[in-house]
Amino acid sequence: AISPGMKRAAGCCVQCSHGRCPTSFHATCAQAAGVLMQPDDWPFVVFITCYRHKGPIHTERNKASMRELSVGQKVICKHKNGRYYQSEVVRLTKETFYEVNFDDGSFSDNLFPEDIVSRDCVQLGPPGDGEVVQVRWTDGLVYGAKFVAAHIIQMYQVEFEDGSQLPAKRDDVYTLDEELPKRVKSRLSVASDMRFDGIFTEKEVKQESKRQRVINSRYRGDYIEPVVYRAIME
Repeated sequence: AISPGMKRAAGCCVQCSHGRCPTSFHATCAQAAGVLMQPDDWPFVVFITCYRHKGPIHTERNKASMRELSVGQKVICKHKNGRYYQSEVVRLTKETFYEVNFDDGSFSDNLFPEDIVSRDCVQLGPPGDGEVVQVRWTDGLVYGAKFVAAHIIQMYQVEFEDGSQLPAKRDDVYTLDEELPKRVKSRLSVASDMRFDGIFTEKEVKQESKRQRVINSRYRGDYIEPVVYRAIME
């Protein structure tokens, strides 16, 4: 029973991401208590570390101190099979990503200009702030949204030992001399010792998986699944 004057704790819970750890807590309570939450890959978009698994010393990656990478530098990056391997930076490029707020309350900050179908952004440039646009999502359907901003991001083209190449953001590339996060260490593999025999042929992870739409916390209570939303609009 709850005594008069006490608030009832309610809401969904999140669980520690380490193995089968049963530790769970309310998301807001965990954030207030300093529980470590890091962005991860779809479908587990947040990697959560409880105090039991945090360890005595945890060094967070300081983005401000991350050095720029150069062509020819050896790095560690994620392959399309979902595991991490040593690779080499072969080219530096700049990529423009668009940020939009969708009508259902979710948002995305890594759209390509050509994903906006209501305007020829390649020829005309980005829409105006707050402009209503139509976005073709990775499911092939078109959704309504409002344009927020354009971001120019430094991209690194990396080549793996099997000859395949992938573009990556700086946040997704690790130098050989830095401490790797646990979630990266657990997926780290060595290719050269096995002569590539079958190691790069694991089930590929779709590159679109990183382009998930995120539910905006301000509208979480009003979020409508895309299928339901389209049915209502039709």
